[in-house]
Amino acid sequence: MPMPLEIVGLGKPEVRFVWDEGDEDRWSARRLRLHCTCAMCQSELTGERILDPASVPEDITVTHMELVGNYGVAIHFSDGHSTGIYRFAALRANRTGGDEAS
Repeated sequence: MPMPLEIVGLGKPEVRFVWDEGDEDRWSARRLRLHCTCAMCQSELTGERILDPASVPEDITVTHMELVGNYGVAIHFSDGHSTGIYRFAALRANRTGGDEAS
């Protein structure tokens, strides 16, 4: 299971994940917020996206982060959203070179 060596982004509009293989990923806070899979953002029954991307500010930042076990990180955002857990395996699987993929 992938586990980052370093996660940097508190108070910033971007989060940088440094992986044990030496790879580095950068996700904008907005892109992370748009990828949230909590029950407020994605239907637990159908998997359909509930979150309206237009409701997420372009200038959103990370206000708090904490590890969740050895598998993910909980991220709180400046728009008040704080219920998402970002699994490291999913972050690695959704790697892209771009910053604003949905």
